[in-house]
Amino acid sequence: MKDVFLSGSADDVGKQVRKSYDVFMNSTQKWVEMLQFDPEPQTGSTPKDIVWKKNKARLYRYLVPEGIKYKTPILFVYALINKPYILDLIPGMSLIEHLVNQGFDVYLLDWGEFAWEDRNLNFGNLVQDYIARAVQKVCRISQSRVLSMIGYCMGGTLTSMYAALHPQRTVKNLMLLATPIDFADAGVASKWLQASIYDADKVVDTYELIPKNVIDTGLKMLRPFTNYWVTYTRLWKAIDEGTPVAAWKALNKWVNDNIDLPGEAYRQWIKDLYQENKLVKNEFCIQGQRVKLAKIKANLLVLAGEKDHLVLPGQSRAAMDHFSSEDKTYQEHPVGHGGLVFGQYAKEKVYPVISDWLAERS
Repeated sequence: MKDVFLSGSADDVGKQVRKSYDVFMNSTQKWVEMLQFDPEPQTGSTPKDIVWKKNKARLYRYLVPEGIKYKTPILFVYALINKPYILDLIPGMSLIEHLVNQGFDVYLLDWGEFAWEDRNLNFGNLVQDYIARAVQKVCRISQSRVLSMIGYCMGGTLTSMYAALHPQRTVKNLMLLATPIDFADAGVASKWLQASIYDADKVVDTYELIPKNVIDTGLKMLRPFTNYWVTYTRLWKAIDEGTPVAAWKALNKWVNDNIDLPGEAYRQWIKDLYQENKLVKNEFCIQGQRVKLAKIKANLLVLAGEKDHLVLPGQSRAAMDHFSSEDKTYQEHPVGHGGLVFGQYAKEKVYPVISDWLAERS
């Protein structure tokens, strides 16, 4: 509600107070009704085809209305705990839409929603049985021997594992967005997930398939005031000031649209990475193969958010030290975890960085 300065006679002040109260109550009523009754917005609407399936996973290829300009295709790999439509949220606020409009041949690996029968999936399955096969499919469809891979958050960690295990293969360009590589200092998460106080084995053996609300609550409690209060006051303020709320509604839908996580993958994520930091120590193994990050020689772009509390900038910057890429760039932007792919700053500052970097190397 806009600042109110009371002046004039008692009657005038009374009228001003009453008007302010009415405005406040009207905004609050709209706020409550929107949260309770508004239908969820349409998301992920950039036109696409399903070109491959495995289990719950789908590989999408996006339609390029003006024709493909760049020969090297792009494969997005997202994290396991949210749905990937944050990369294609709404028209006009979509990294995928931006790249498609620039003439890139864009693919996305959507993990789908894991169920009970997927509880034993581990990083080996995800990297070798899903990502590796998706890469093969992308190259076959696009008729290209090489591709660019873009990993966001945990998806970037998985993508890096693939690139390290297949150094002779097809990854020409590798882009990591808010991706943890070094887990030595993960901020508050490092303190909460210490092996001495957090028994990942007990959690996995109890649940087997980790419920989405367990993951969601844990992440939101890293910044409880922001996630449980500030987020919703922003909506109220937008309503009160008469500014558009479509973007807030779409982002809020995504934030609360989580999926269950395979227990074995969760066990490795917590024990091998957060607690033992095996990836940068060259101790992380996938199906008997040691993951050696130094084998990665692809052109590298690492983007981090300086306000990111989920993946600290240093966790992403570590790729610059551990990968053997000759062409490598690190950029830090004044945003949080989602700010690299969503919001006005991302649209104006980050999207062009991504498309320009890829254009020069595709």
